[in-house]
Amino acid sequence: MQTDSDFIEGFLGGNKFVLKKIYDNSFPSVKNFILSRSGSQKDAEDVFQNALLLLFVKLKKEKVKIQSFDNYLFIVCRNLWRREKAKNRVTNVDNITLISEDLDLAGFYVEENQWELYNEKFKQLSEQCKEIIKLVFKKVPYAEIVKQFDYASQTVARQRVFKCKKRLIQLIKNDQRYSRLKS
Repeated sequence: MQTDSDFIEGFLGGNKFVLKKIYDNSFPSVKNFILSRSGSQKDAEDVFQNALLLLFVKLKKEKVKIQSFDNYLFIVCRNLWRREKAKNRVTNVDNITLISEDLDLAGFYVEENQWELYNEKFKQLSEQCKEIIKLVFKKVPYAEIVKQFDYASQTVARQRVFKCKKRLIQLIKNDQRYSRLKS
């Protein structure tokens, strides 16, 4: 596949090949996510379309740098689906939770900025820490991490995971944007 910057340019330019690749690569995981959380095929299609639209506007307006287009798109879809579920949640038979559209968009904006800060700081980690954190997020067992990095034991792997997470948290907290995004 092309580089992410070429891919994004193709997406913004409406390249049919790139759009087909986006659907082929990203839609199945979004659909599975939504179907596993009480959604329908139609819900998945709507969320995916809305996410593409939001992503298109954001990329056109703000020139955001994205490390992984597929992952970023999935996060946008996940956040949209969670908001959609929160809007439709019934708290009891007579009451429906109402969420202001303005608050919804503001929350989305904050989450996107948090995600961008995380990605920026994640890129500053060593390659080994990046790989370790990716494996932890994928819930790879420590035994596999020990094998992959040739550590002496699972204790060493846990310590390395802890140090990598701690380094990432320090990088994020030391950024001026952190205090604004925290609340």
